[in-house]
Amino acid sequence: MSESKAKKTHKISPILRQLLAVSGVVIYMIGTGANIAYPGVLLEQLRQPDSALRLTREHESWIASILGLALIAGIIVAPFSLQNLGRRLTNQLSTLPALGGWAVLVAARGPAALLISRTLQGFAMGLQAAAGPVSIAEYSSPKYRGAFLATIAFSFALGMLVAHIFGTILYWRAAAVACGSFYVISLILISISPETPPYLASRGKNSECRKAFKLLRGDDENSEKELEVLIKSQRKTAGPKVPQFTFYRQMITKPEFYKPTVIMMFMFILFQLSGMTVVPSYTVPIMEEVSGGTIEPYTSMLMVDIVRFLTAIIACFAINKFNRRTVLFLGIIISVVSLLTTALLLYLRDGGYITDKYKWTPVVPTLFYIFGKTFGILPIPWAIAGEIFPLAYRSVGSGISGMFLSIMFFVVVKTAPSSFSQIGINGTFCVYGISVAICGLFLFFLLPETKGKTLYEIECHFRGAKAGMVKADWSEKDKMLELKNVEEG
Repeated sequence: MSESKAKKTHKISPILRQLLAVSGVVIYMIGTGANIAYPGVLLEQLRQPDSALRLTREHESWIASILGLALIAGIIVAPFSLQNLGRRLTNQLSTLPALGGWAVLVAARGPAALLISRTLQGFAMGLQAAAGPVSIAEYSSPKYRGAFLATIAFSFALGMLVAHIFGTILYWRAAAVACGSFYVISLILISISPETPPYLASRGKNSECRKAFKLLRGDDENSEKELEVLIKSQRKTAGPKVPQFTFYRQMITKPEFYKPTVIMMFMFILFQLSGMTVVPSYTVPIMEEVSGGTIEPYTSMLMVDIVRFLTAIIACFAINKFNRRTVLFLGIIISVVSLLTTALLLYLRDGGYITDKYKWTPVVPTLFYIFGKTFGILPIPWAIAGEIFPLAYRSVGSGISGMFLSIMFFVVVKTAPSSFSQIGINGTFCVYGISVAICGLFLFFLLPETKGKTLYEIECHFRGAKAGMVKADWSEKDKMLELKNVEEG
């Protein structure tokens, strides 16, 4: 019986096994996209005269932005959970507060309940922001890692589109039930997936690591070599245990830790200052202003969502085909030019230089802006986050960089309504465009190319190690050559 099961497993190609393993995290990220976009439909429905639940402008800004504050709590917990409980259990546990948040939202009778539900959702998102990219990177082989990590952007875009569609055709409580169902599916898929092999290796569970690795990658010659590299590299880095204070003090002085951390700080600042979470939360008022009232609000919202979704599909292929830096900086350039062009057209329209017949023209560069940020700025930070940190510091590094993501999430989304009223959509787009350009400039000099490199080769780059310099029973040169052969094979 066991032999027949083994034969059936071997008949399934490694890419399909890896796809199944990452699918639970991918479905979770669809729910995350729905979380971010849901205020766009919730607040619009609650503003209607016949709504039984009334909100003030202050309530609205808190409902949209409190995810950012709650993210901090989740991200603080994430490194300890990832390190001690593992990737799989952390992913499983993160679905529970998310489901609780949607349940509270469905039953909400006032602003307090809405804020509690969003807080639970934000905490869950914080756990997953650290666990998701790490899990996907560790489940996937170097050949498919870029494509699998790019599905994070696709999932966000799909979740935003689905939330807005549900919110357009359903009452907000029914839409919440539909959005929450993604987490049920995610929990089931995560539960049938194994723990990631690198985590098992880092805990010294070599027999379990071998079993999980062969399940995901197969047992051909190249896979066996890669497995030995993984296990032996962890034996080397394990070393004698030191007090926690000494460990963290040594950690912050190591270039393979602080260099990726600084890069990810800029990545996530770029991510938020590009308006990545502002636009889904306030799509209707933004597009109403940009279109000059010429396009029906829900139609313009779905236009943005469709462009975002189609671009995310293109980005999945682009990341697998082209260098990470190429995709990122092309997205930055398109976004900056489009943001500044939209702002200029809005200034000209407000000054009476564009007639009523053509007052819809700012919509065109706005859609190019959605294309640019979804093509490069949305997927690349998540792709890099999953592969840039060495295994020993991956949990802590993901937590620290995620902290910047959550703080910027709260600041940018909370201040957006006052920014719209004080300096207008045009002024806000100018600020976003300049901010994106500055972050892009820093990243141009800081970010190395990671496409086609194994996780160990990326670690060696930041450490400044050169092949052949370390002489040991399993030298870095041997490791990198073997991994290169595996990847090319």
